[in-house]
Amino acid sequence: MFVPVDDTFLYFAYGSNLLKKRIHINNPSAEFLGIGRLDNHQLDFMKYSEHWRGTSATIVPTNDCYIWGAVWRLQNKDMPSLDWQEGVETNWYFPKTVDIVTTDGTVVQCRTYQQTVNPPPRNEDDIIPEEQRPSSTYLDCILKGAEECNLPKEYVLKLHKIPHNGQKASPKMIEKLNMM
Repeated sequence: MFVPVDDTFLYFAYGSNLLKKRIHINNPSAEFLGIGRLDNHQLDFMKYSEHWRGTSATIVPTNDCYIWGAVWRLQNKDMPSLDWQEGVETNWYFPKTVDIVTTDGTVVQCRTYQQTVNPPPRNEDDIIPEEQRPSSTYLDCILKGAEECNLPKEYVLKLHKIPHNGQKASPKMIEKLNMM
């Protein structure tokens, strides 16, 4: 099930692309395969996005931490649009290959994205500083996607504790998400 077939690749989403409506905006071939866990990484937020009006999610290599996310299968022809969406050409994120542990214990290699500038690892109980908080729209996108993908309940509860900055995304982004 979690294998790329001809002309496809696997992608691990941990942020806004958990939400099916969001990933399909730019990547219509995305097929949800299931969920998986990225070990020795921590979810955090760093770079401010004018579209989201808050920071966007990133993965920070951190021992003894993990991130749950969605495993998608995309056609190779969608890789440039996924790279564009993630801002690879503007040096916002860089793609990397990671090992994802699926719910049955299988390890699969997936493409994912990490911001080019990351905060230092923090203790999991530390509150995210105000200047690093996502907008309420972005966080809502992650939360709805986490529930839609059926991520583990304890992880979803952890996501619900992330504070937002009180801002809404730009009207253009909200229109794209049909969240009005």
